[in-house]
Amino acid sequence: MNKLSIIGFGLVIVVCMCVGAWFFLSDTDTKLDPPVQSTDEQAAAITIIAFGDSLTAGYGVQLREAYPAQLERALRTQGYDVEVINSGVSGETTRGNQERAGFIRAQQPDVVLLGTGGNDALRSLPVENTQNNIAATIDILLEGEQAPKVLLLKMQAPLNSGKTYKQNFDAIYESVATQKNITLVPFLTEDIFFDESNKLPDGIHYNEQGYTAVTEAHLLPAVIEVLQERL
Repeated sequence: MNKLSIIGFGLVIVVCMCVGAWFFLSDTDTKLDPPVQSTDEQAAAITIIAFGDSLTAGYGVQLREAYPAQLERALRTQGYDVEVINSGVSGETTRGNQERAGFIRAQQPDVVLLGTGGNDALRSLPVENTQNNIAATIDILLEGEQAPKVLLLKMQAPLNSGKTYKQNFDAIYESVATQKNITLVPFLTEDIFFDESNKLPDGIHYNEQGYTAVTEAHLLPAVIEVLQERL
């Protein structure tokens, strides 16, 4: 092997050693640097579950525009370390809520906002059944020790169900809240819900503006009052 060949061979070895060292050190650095934990992944001190149908889920709007997300932001602005979990299912009736109530209770929330009944009214289901389902759902949510504070959101039946049906349906919420000694919170209100600018074109669901209005006017004050009692 001549002198030039020896020099070339030596350069190849040096280059290979450098490349190998670079890969080794890069891999070592990756293993030594664990991922940074986001503060959002840490459990909040207070857990609130928004439990209901499409009016809770935020049908027709983005998830961040529905009332659970807006309520969480508003509470955090007020200094509360809180997570508001959206557990709304579009199309669900009070019977469906009752069937899911055990699962919601098992999550051990501090507060549950129960907004249900709208789909019963749209289908003109028997008022007595609706009332019994709501009452049974609340009983399940209040079972056991360290039960959550339950707030019932007041709904209304549409006029196309008939005047008598509407009167009987609308009276459910006051009756159940009194019977179960829980807080009744206005939700589908005349001043907010009947303002067409606060609803989607379907005339049934709130838009972002409507959710903001009902959160600021009714949901936020009611939840703050409950949290002040518990803390």
